Amino acid sequence: MATNSPIEQRSIDHIPLEERHGSPRSLLFVWFAANTSITALVTGALFVILGNTALWSIPAIVIGNAVGGFFTALHSAQGPRLGVPQMIQSRAQFGYFGAILPLILALMIFLGFYATGLVLGGQAMARLLHTSPEAGAVVFALMSTALAIFGYRHIHRFSHVAAVLSAVVFAGLFIKMLTEPATREALSNTTFAAAPFILGISLAASWQLTFGPYIADYSRYLPEETPKSATIGWTSLGSVVGATAAMILGAFAATLGGAGFLDNQVGFLADLGGVFAVVVLLAVICGKLTGNTLSSYGGYMAVATIVTSLTRQSRIEPRHRVVYIALISAVALAIALAASDNFIASFTDFLLFLLYFMTPWSAINLVDYYWVRKEQYDVDALFDPDGVYGRVNKSAMIAYVLGVLIQIPFINSSFYVGPIADWMGGAEISWILGLVVAGGLYYALSGRVRSEHAAPRGLASHR
Repeated sequence: MATNSPIEQRSIDHIPLEERHGSPRSLLFVWFAANTSITALVTGALFVILGNTALWSIPAIVIGNAVGGFFTALHSAQGPRLGVPQMIQSRAQFGYFGAILPLILALMIFLGFYATGLVLGGQAMARLLHTSPEAGAVVFALMSTALAIFGYRHIHRFSHVAAVLSAVVFAGLFIKMLTEPATREALSNTTFAAAPFILGISLAASWQLTFGPYIADYSRYLPEETPKSATIGWTSLGSVVGATAAMILGAFAATLGGAGFLDNQVGFLADLGGVFAVVVLLAVICGKLTGNTLSSYGGYMAVATIVTSLTRQSRIEPRHRVVYIALISAVALAIALAASDNFIASFTDFLLFLLYFMTPWSAINLVDYYWVRKEQYDVDALFDPDGVYGRVNKSAMIAYVLGVLIQIPFINSSFYVGPIADWMGGAEISWILGLVVAGGLYYALSGRVRSEHAAPRGLASHR
């Protein structure tokens, strides 16, 4: 499908070896830019709001991002090996039609993050253009839509600019905050509270794990022989370092700014930048534009996979791609414009909600890829409802449902607090149970498949 069009022509279909290109180092910029966003700063502020001191927020942020980022980066290695989007590969675990369930949940993730990104990105655009936040959100949605339509190659190129700009601005903001007496005083407070600390780790891990459903989308064009260590390493480095820096900055901002930051996150950062306020706003816009584009592009992949599952197609026409991305942007914009004033509290609940449903999927996907099938897949069969992966895999469904249900007693959220979470003082560890139970059950129920894949072999086929 060679073409001179600047718009990406591939969608959910397999990327042929002759079209593979790029270096895994590019993943560093993509995931650093996506994680150094204003949304990550808001997540960092939650650590302080939940009861951690600025000092104890730091290790909670580091631990949560390192653990969640490790699991998420493991998905990235699937891109070069298989050459298909992340959620198409889920058909191997859940079946051709069974994969629609995690696809719908993944679509909710994309829309949720897209909408929250439009709220914050709209604030930055409004401050820069001297217009209303609503008008700013509309402009931001149009920019995100355009970049997603141009696709993979342009997303990677733009992320290089966004990552460098974010790194410079974040370094400047760190220096500015650390010179403030209030920040130094806050860091001297060594008070430790276990429950908020554990809940903070869960929030950081949730942030990382929610990239899982689309992380391989941005490595699938890499040459098939790309080393796993390089793909995993560059992805993890960009994602973990970027999110850790942004969240620590957010925790400091919440400590320093208090209600001023909580009421207007973008405005507080711009004011902190002083004479460089415009540069700060541009960094916020570029970082959030990267994240929003990933959400739009990932949402398109999810919708395309669902539609092709029902229509039994193996690819989407470029003109249909434009329609799908535009519809996803329109829905996200509608959600953003209807967002309540209680944004931070709602965002906390949203992150934890995603965590409950996506960690079991991630566990099943990784266990299948690394331990059950040992990276050996029939790519053609991923597009065939009557292929070797079947229509619905009951083992995966059982493992997934039980992985979700086992978390209920451990849930700590505004809409429900489980009895064990209450007994533990509000500590949030449900996601750990979701990972262990779903992954362990799937492995136990996949004995026949493990036997078939016991001997090393090459990939069966490629489209």
